[in-house]
Amino acid sequence: PIVLATLRTKMIQLSAEIADGMVFANGARSHMAASLSVLSKDVSDDFFIGDMIPTCISDDVEAAKAVNRKTLTSYVRLPNYRNYWKEAGYVEEMEGIEQALADGDVDKVPHFLTDKWLADTTLFGSATAVRDGVEAWFDAGVKTPILVPSSANGGQMVAFEEVLAIF
Repeated sequence: PIVLATLRTKMIQLSAEIADGMVFANGARSHMAASLSVLSKDVSDDFFIGDMIPTCISDDVEAAKAVNRKTLTSYVRLPNYRNYWKEAGYVEEMEGIEQALADGDVDKVPHFLTDKWLADTTLFGSATAVRDGVEAWFDAGVKTPILVPSSANGGQMVAFEEVLAIF
């Protein structure tokens, strides 16, 4: 199967035309219905729709959010992602990041990764919150949520163990 990486309308349409599926990276759950609405009605039921979702499981919600902010800081430096998130309704946040980058004030970037934006693009918090978040992604039309784990309590292997433990 061919699965295309996608974020915006033209890539979604291209994936439906030439591929067997598509995968978002850091998609906005609130924008998923609008994104998926451009798929033609003749896309088969087995068309793959995935989203790679930064995930941090921790009862220390602030620590988990900090981990996801750190993870996504490199993504918000990329114009294609900022353009997507603007389309998804995060214009003020992305313009703030653009200004911080233009000013050379990279340390200010995480300030614009608001809790609202983070809750829309990542999963974080308790095991229950993360499991509920996965269900919300299914409800938004993502057939395969792809959890990309990081940990507030250790390295990558700890993060994988934390994700596996809650399911």
